[in-house]
Order: sequence, then C-alpha cells, then structure tokens
Amino acid sequence: MADAPGAAARPGRFASLLGLLDPRRQTLVQTHDYPDIDAVASAWALSELLALHGIESVCVHRGEIRSRSLVRLLSELDLRIAAAPPPGASPNIIVVDGSPTNGNVELFRGDLLAVIDHHRKVAEPSAPFVDIRTEVAACATIVRSYWEESGKVPPRDTATALLAGIQSDTDFLSSRASTADFEAYIELFRAGDWELASRTVKSVLSIGELGSIQRAIRDADIRDRIFYAIVPDSCAQEVLAVLADFALRVEDIDVAVTVAAEADGGAHVSIRSKNPDISAFRLVRQALAGIGSGGGHSHSAGGIVAAVSNPGPQALKKRFFSVAAAAAQTLG
Repeated sequence: MADAPGAAARPGRFASLLGLLDPRRQTLVQTHDYPDIDAVASAWALSELLALHGIESVCVHRGEIRSRSLVRLLSELDLRIAAAPPPGASPNIIVVDGSPTNGNVELFRGDLLAVIDHHRKVAEPSAPFVDIRTEVAACATIVRSYWEESGKVPPRDTATALLAGIQSDTDFLSSRASTADFEAYIELFRAGDWELASRTVKSVLSIGELGSIQRAIRDADIRDRIFYAIVPDSCAQEVLAVLADFALRVEDIDVAVTVAAEADGGAHVSIRSKNPDISAFRLVRQALAGIGSGGGHSHSAGGIVAAVSNPGPQALKKRFFSVAAAAAQTLG
C-alpha cells in the first residue's frame, strides 16, 4: 500500500463519511440487489479503504449474482461479498451503487448511515451522508475519488476491481463516460491489471446463450423504432445487456428492451436508449409501476418484476410499448 505521489489527506466527502463511523460498531457495505461488477468492486474498494482508517466492514448483497463476469472477477481477485450479514448487533449500513428510495436495495436490518450512488434518484435518501453523482458513469469512479482524497493508491487487486467497474459500466469508455471517469480510469490503469480486468469483463456469454440470443432476435417485435425481445431460456445477467446494446447498432432502432423470464415466474428487464429525448430510466420506472422496480440512467436502465405481480409476457410487452408511445407522442 503506497501513498499517492504528492498527495496528502485533505478534508472532503470521504472525511465526512469517516467522521460518522464508530469503529466499535459493525459496519455493512451493501450493494444494490442482484449486484453487478461496478457495485461489488465499489463496495469492496470502499471496505478496503475503511479498513485502512480503522473501520472494519463486511460487504453484503441481496439477490443472486447473475453476472458470469462478476463470478469470474470474484474468483480471480478473491473478492468476498456475503449474501447475508453476520449475526450481531444492529450495524451501520453504507449503501453503494444503489439507493433505497430507488427501490433497488432492500436494506438489511440496521441503521442507514450513507448512500453512495451515481444513478438517477427518485427521491432524496434519508441518511446522514449522501453522495450521489449522476454525472459520472460508474460508482467505481466515486470510490476511487475517496482513495485519492485519502492520499492512498489502492492495492493492485483493488485497483483492478475498480478498473473493471468502470469498464463494465461505460462499455470501455464508449458510453456516456465523464471526465471524472476518464481520469479515474487513467490512474487505475497505472495501479491495476488492465488485461485481467478487460478479459474478465468481456467474458460474458456461454456457447448455449448464443442460440438464445439468435432466437430472441428472430422473434423480436420491432415497431416505432423500438426493439422488444424475450430471451427464451435462463441466462446470465449480461445476455440482456449484450442483446440490447447490439440492437441499438441498427440505424432504425432508438430503444431496445430485452426481457428474461425467470424460473420462479419473475422477469428481469434491460433497457437501452440512444434517443436523448427518451429516457431508459423513465421508461422502466413507468412500465413497471405497480408490478416491479427499476432504475438506472437515461441511456441505460434495468428492472425486476416479481413472480407474484408478473402480468405475463404479452401484458408486459404492452406496458413498455404503451409507455414508449406516450413518450414519443409527448415529443411530437
């Protein structure tokens, strides 16, 4: 562990967070439910930094890990995150890459101390410390700024995890990356293993899933510049994103919605928009109102529909087309 060259600890956002933490009390760093690479990398890197300041914490999440590339990253870097907190007294909770007010985090028992996020917010979270930067593309960029504020350079594995977080959430700096994301990427490139991070983020599909994507494209409903496809088989989280991103390469498609039915009857949804006037965030929030939850950014969003409230594939599709049509009519 090295200090950053020429850097010195200075008052800032991380110092404010640190001042709220009691080393005698258990601290949980909780990601959004069904976490992705950026969420876990950010949580782990924050936990590592807290430890350097005498605050021991445990990284936790709810929902299964559906990302194949995340599973590989956890193995490659020996990152540890638990599906439930350890037993003990009521802890302080720091939410990373999510917000309870957005409906993508079901908090474990404890006291919400902090929310650190980069997604659009539905409402202001009620917590003593809130650091929401919607202008950055990856939560890893925010956490890396805490390391910089502390005058520390993250260890190689931690830097590699943060690098993977930025790579995955910006599609290798090709999707809505800010100046802060670029600057963080440069510093993490120097400190981490760029090749390992890239190899892990890119390894997202199995051979069998190629067939599922082929069938989804064949049966897709395309109208009014909207691509809507259902992946017919159980799949990793990245399949929906890969399919949606691929669809947006078509010149006459502005919005892509991809859906995967779950074995329990629920559904996962991924949305991409290249039309600046049609927000993927608003689209998923409105289409899933009353039956599920969702959030994200104007260009990229995701959502979950619980089995008990799933209206079925045709009704779900109708919801998305209706909301998109209303948005287009408003623009017209």
